[in-house]
Amino acid sequence: MHLAIGDVVRDRSDLALGTVAGVASHPDGPLIALQVSGGGLRLSQPYDLDLVARSSAPPTTSRRVLALLSVVLGVFVACLAAMSAQALGATWLLTAFAALGGHTAVIGAFRSAVRLNGQRRFHV
Repeated sequence: MHLAIGDVVRDRSDLALGTVAGVASHPDGPLIALQVSGGGLRLSQPYDLDLVARSSAPPTTSRRVLALLSVVLGVFVACLAAMSAQALGATWLLTAFAALGGHTAVIGAFRSAVRLNGQRRFHV
């Protein structure tokens, strides 16, 4: 199971909800530190946990600007690809697919960069 700090999990032993606060080393294996209501901490085995919700941080201003720029660049590349295909004598269907492919390439590169720079998850 891959967890990140802030993920909400449920302990199967007593169905207590908590957020992941970290990982603790133990001779029997890693233990997950959970912050439960009231501010208390408890340690649980990884196989005793059910993932309830993933944590997500709101996008920063720079990430929003990059998303907007990638959409604008995607539209530009789509127009460029469509005009190039049209100039080569392509049908309307091939022109549409060229435009879609150009836009998808730019947006796919942006999504890959966001995924690579996203929140780190650790395997337990």
